[in-house]
Amino acid sequence: MTDLQSTNRVKIGKARESVFGVTPANPVFKTVRQTSSSLAFNPQTSESNEISADRQVPDLILLGIQAGGDVGGEMSFQTMDEDLEEALQGAWANNPVIVVASEDTEISDLSATTATVSAGGAAFVAGMLALLSGFPTAANNKLAKVSSSTATSVVFPASTFTAETSPIPVGATIRVVGFQGVSGDLAAVTAGGNGLSSTLLDFTTLGLVAGEWIKLSGFTGTPANNDFVRIGGLGTHKLTFDRVPSGWGADTATGIVISAYMGDVLVNGTTKRSNSYERQYLDHSPVTYEYFTGMTLDKFSIQADAQKVATYTKSYLGASGSAVTTRASGASDIAAPTNDVLNTSSNVGRIGFDGAAISGPNFVTGAKIDIANNLRRQIAIGSLGAVGIGNGEFQVTGTLDTFFGDKSVLDKVLNNTKTSFDIRFAREDGNKETLLFDMPTIKLSSGSPAVSGKNADVMLSAGFQALKDASLGYTLSISRFWYVG
Repeated sequence: MTDLQSTNRVKIGKARESVFGVTPANPVFKTVRQTSSSLAFNPQTSESNEISADRQVPDLILLGIQAGGDVGGEMSFQTMDEDLEEALQGAWANNPVIVVASEDTEISDLSATTATVSAGGAAFVAGMLALLSGFPTAANNKLAKVSSSTATSVVFPASTFTAETSPIPVGATIRVVGFQGVSGDLAAVTAGGNGLSSTLLDFTTLGLVAGEWIKLSGFTGTPANNDFVRIGGLGTHKLTFDRVPSGWGADTATGIVISAYMGDVLVNGTTKRSNSYERQYLDHSPVTYEYFTGMTLDKFSIQADAQKVATYTKSYLGASGSAVTTRASGASDIAAPTNDVLNTSSNVGRIGFDGAAISGPNFVTGAKIDIANNLRRQIAIGSLGAVGIGNGEFQVTGTLDTFFGDKSVLDKVLNNTKTSFDIRFAREDGNKETLLFDMPTIKLSSGSPAVSGKNADVMLSAGFQALKDASLGYTLSISRFWYVG
């Protein structure tokens, strides 16, 4: 009996191209977690216009190939990192991190106080919080505060670790995830603007930037302060916040150690990237391999509906494609991250609108973000496929579906009011990894109350357009937190 191809046996992977439309030599395909894929290379044909005396069509002529399509997936931490970079045409601004790529090399030793590294140690400055993971001794995989550093060492307080005797394995990581003051050094203030002040810690040494979100922890006098805040201004001994949680208040935190957790940041830019995609049909014997080259991310959409899995769809325009039974020479695979899928019930930490968390009476029932790069295929004589992908305007639009609890949202539609929108996806367990999407300036473009019939709630579906923020200079930022305390 011959088995037909099952969708459950289809595997896809992607490899970044350095030359548009050219699969890299010895490609390393990163496995893509998917719920669907409509990738295709479609022939563009034309019927011959020759007149035939017997009234029959003499030929169907191949004119070109159009490669492209969609890939659908469920949102989870790490799985979308490259996709988001391509959607925004930016690059992640990463906090200092050292990852072992070759055993016992990038990190060659971990004593009770010191990690010996091959390079990059100087980026770890006093006061930073580092998360260690992947070390053979389980007790060493924890959060630790940096005391000092050199180019080849990162120093922590006495007796922080158990000395490692085994070689440091591939994947072991030291990653900055925040900063911490000494007892009583950091205080919440309201005078001169909401913010965080210090006596000793120099905020300008920590790599922080305006527009960045951080999460505070440790306040006991004003527990409401233990939440996410956005940096509006940066000084040596004061961070000024332009977004604070409800209930923010001054707190000297005398005798208290205050911590702040920070993430990597991505903002929209102009760097277009392309990929080679591989799709394997594993039920075939021999296996069929489809290759799609020049795949450039045109659109990226995020859908978050009430009590659902948060999902995304990415749409590509490409150069060309082929189907073969021999895999690309030297090809290998990297497994996809295994982080849990995010839902919209317990994994959405906040939906912010106009600088404050949305709550009753305008509870949110659905949110959608649509990113578009307005790409176009570039075609030329002598080529069946596209010779390039033209760049276009970066646009971010979306919808916010709410109960019509009062007219505050409707007022912003009618008055063309500038406002803001942010949404945070986070796990509630483990390291509480978090993705935070922030559009600092939006205008609501549409929306009116919908009265659908009796025994129903009146709803409002508001469309929005994100705009370049006059102060921050970007339309959309995404923060990636590896640890939130």
